Amino acid sequence: MSLPLLFVDELRGFYKSKVMLFLWVGMPVLGLLVHLLAQSGQEMPVSVLTAILVSTISGTLASAMLVVSILNERERHVFDLFVVRPVKRRDLLLAKFFAVYLCVVTAAMIAVGVGAAIDYLDASMPMDVVLKGVAESLVMSFAMLAVTASAGVLIGIAAPSMLVGVILVIYGGNQMSGVVGILGFYIGNDALTIGLGVVIAVMLLAVSIRVFDRKQL
Repeated sequence: MSLPLLFVDELRGFYKSKVMLFLWVGMPVLGLLVHLLAQSGQEMPVSVLTAILVSTISGTLASAMLVVSILNERERHVFDLFVVRPVKRRDLLLAKFFAVYLCVVTAAMIAVGVGAAIDYLDASMPMDVVLKGVAESLVMSFAMLAVTASAGVLIGIAAPSMLVGVILVIYGGNQMSGVVGILGFYIGNDALTIGLGVVIAVMLLAVSIRVFDRKQL
């Protein structure tokens, strides 16, 4: 069973989940509600505000989804079935990571797209300013989501229980992604911000694969 097949299988499971339904529908609605509640004196475009919400809320949910998925399969001894098959352990983890990351990135683009449409119809700011803010916010969001998702993989492998895993997601994954956000803000370069997120995500995934390879299933 190759990585592409595992990825498609994981993708089918994640995109149908209630969490992803909330992200795809709830995040644009949340951005709209925040816009309506803060119309007076609001200086930040809705698209930028939505991107910030996506990078924080959806990052945590994506990480939690990975932790719950890995721990559930571990407790039900699902991984034992793959031991006797020609499947590399790293492919199991990478398939989960890429499936969740793709789902969350899609949700982010939908939410920010709705926010950009609201900004366009509102016409309170020049579109070049809005588009620049959207691009910068999306870059930051993608980098932070990569870090939180990869942290979720590592926590799912290392956590002894579901409760511990969720706690580590809330207090650990968010802190790591926050570091990327702060550094990206001071760097002020989209390419370097993406590069920073990719490097940290690759390092976390490499550690996860190493731990998983040594773990007794």
